[in-house]
Amino acid sequence: MKTAIVTLAIGDTYLERWRRLCEPGWRAYAEKCGYDLLVIDQPLDVSARAAARSPSWQKCLVLQSSITGRYDRVVWIDADILINAAAPPITEGVPIEAIGITDEHVYPTPELRLRIINHLTHAWMKVDPKVGRNWETFLDPAAWHALAGLPRRGRYMIQPGVMVLSPRHHHDLLEYIYYHYEDQGGDQMNYEMRPFSFEVQERNLQHWIDARFNALVSMLIWKRQIELNRNITPEECSSLLAWEYRQNYFLHFAGRHDLMMAARPF
Repeated sequence: MKTAIVTLAIGDTYLERWRRLCEPGWRAYAEKCGYDLLVIDQPLDVSARAAARSPSWQKCLVLQSSITGRYDRVVWIDADILINAAAPPITEGVPIEAIGITDEHVYPTPELRLRIINHLTHAWMKVDPKVGRNWETFLDPAAWHALAGLPRRGRYMIQPGVMVLSPRHHHDLLEYIYYHYEDQGGDQMNYEMRPFSFEVQERNLQHWIDARFNALVSMLIWKRQIELNRNITPEECSSLLAWEYRQNYFLHFAGRHDLMMAARPF
């Protein structure tokens, strides 16, 4: 099947960072797997509504026929991800009608996740109770959805930074999410992530892919700090990220763009 990797890198800062830090690994991986690579550097929606919220929402528009209509599969990857070119093809084993995705609720492991979220909740309750209560909902996907005004349902926290999609099967769903929902609080409310997670589960479209395709840097750092029972030094952080890059397939720097250079393997 004809497949494309697609991302959005809107604005000179984001596009230059992607080209400098990410592009070599992405191109090597795409060539190895036989995927095309499409980098969108202009907004797909230029309305006032689009300008008032993060460009992250516009990933829901990339299945338009004028962009990806000639492809059977689309691999969406956020532009703040480093790809290990040794990774296997991400599309393998994903049914065409399903969405290949990861569950953030159990990452890096259910036990460590519980410890990390409890630590963040307790720490933030002392500083900003509103933020602390937000973190507390990360313990329960249904509560996490409900905080964004969604029905209190869902067993998973679907992480749409990496997705295996089909334009034929998923175009209408993604555009429904884009046009039906409004932003509920920016970064702290995870932009499009909560409505996306909810709607995919309502349709039972999730097909779990290996968590190494969406290894969240923030969680890996918190995991290491819990193991050491202290903050890690910048040198330790660089060593950790270099090691995690080799162990994982896609290293996702959501909220930690400042660390991308430390893990840059080129």
